[in-house]
Amino acid sequence: MVKVCSVSCVVARNPGPNRIMYLCDADQKLGFYVRSIFFYGPETKTLDVDRLKSSVAEVLGSYDFWAGRLHFNENGRMEISCRNQGAFFTLATCDLSLDQVTADDFDDFFFIEDCKIKTLEDLPLLSIQVTRLLDGGCAMSILFHHALVDATSGINFLLNFASINRGDGLYMIPNGDRTQLKYRDPPRVSFEHKELAKQIPLNGGHSIYTLTEESVISSESKRKTAPKIERKTFLFTFDKLRKLKQAVLDEGILSECSTFEALAALIWRSHARSIPGKSSSDVLHVGFAVDTRNILDPPLGENFCGNSIYLAHAELSLADLSELPLSSIVAQIQEAKKRLTNEYVRSARDFLHLNPNFWYQPCETTINAWPRLMRKSLELDFGGGKPLRVEFPMDPRNFHITFLPLSSDGIFVSVPVNPIAIATFEELITQF
Repeated sequence: MVKVCSVSCVVARNPGPNRIMYLCDADQKLGFYVRSIFFYGPETKTLDVDRLKSSVAEVLGSYDFWAGRLHFNENGRMEISCRNQGAFFTLATCDLSLDQVTADDFDDFFFIEDCKIKTLEDLPLLSIQVTRLLDGGCAMSILFHHALVDATSGINFLLNFASINRGDGLYMIPNGDRTQLKYRDPPRVSFEHKELAKQIPLNGGHSIYTLTEESVISSESKRKTAPKIERKTFLFTFDKLRKLKQAVLDEGILSECSTFEALAALIWRSHARSIPGKSSSDVLHVGFAVDTRNILDPPLGENFCGNSIYLAHAELSLADLSELPLSSIVAQIQEAKKRLTNEYVRSARDFLHLNPNFWYQPCETTINAWPRLMRKSLELDFGGGKPLRVEFPMDPRNFHITFLPLSSDGIFVSVPVNPIAIATFEELITQF
């Protein structure tokens, strides 16, 4: 179906000096890739591959650490060796047209020769694949290592890459300095941090969040063999979201709420009530991603290139989730957000440094709301026009509920079908 024509290594045109780049304690937990695919119509068939390679070389001059390699130092901490080892660039063809490509085909658009990945020096942090489709269109596939980026950092890289390829220069000058997220010396833990819990060791003596060279190298092959999780996606139109917010405010408890807060409360309530076997006295937890770029003092800035997400937590009994008005559940979401002050997040980072075997406690409901900036991916123009289709294939081991701002009509909510009663969930999300 997909035939690889060539694989090359592209190095930065103007690299910085060789160096070792610090990775913060949160980065130490992220030993896997994230994926994106952009499908372009037949009019992009003249997209110049040599120009794309040249643009990769140019953009890597501003992202020299993306051309580096992970390594573990003598203390077992993961770092990036920045010696301009390069990014991979693959050219391929596919015997399917754009409308024939399904989720079952996505792995073929990310070529990594697992059998040749023997050491971390063999493992690129960035891999790009251009695949010509049967109908004359093409797919641009981007593979980022998560130790490099969160969603905001990733889309900013893509906007920079596309802008350079169009001849417009950098869209935004990136800042990859992770020392801004370093623990304080001495560390100062000033909160309890119930959201962080000791991770359960697996058979090898490590938890899945304790990375080793072997676990990082094998992550991609393990992802490919992991059982697929069935998901169902729901579109919440902007009109429905306006009605949801108004319904929350009409209850008279809150004077304001955001679209995210209203939607997160509805999804938490519906998801929790759809989990089989829970009793009314059971306490159920929700975790949701919050970008700390503008919470930390000094602010990291929108151009920060790294992982700045923190998982806020809230909890309620199933009885409360079933009986309280939706606005009271929104209030719990708001309180969880308000806890995340600069001091709270700094304290948590200090705690994680002192307790490297701790990470976020598992929640019955975990929500990952992608930033609005991701909507710009729908307009990612490398010089031949906007994509006709955008996909972000999820890791099959990911049980998070994801809010995707990838529609001009509203927000997609992607929900793992198991272990909830999906028919109950579908009914409950209409009740507001």
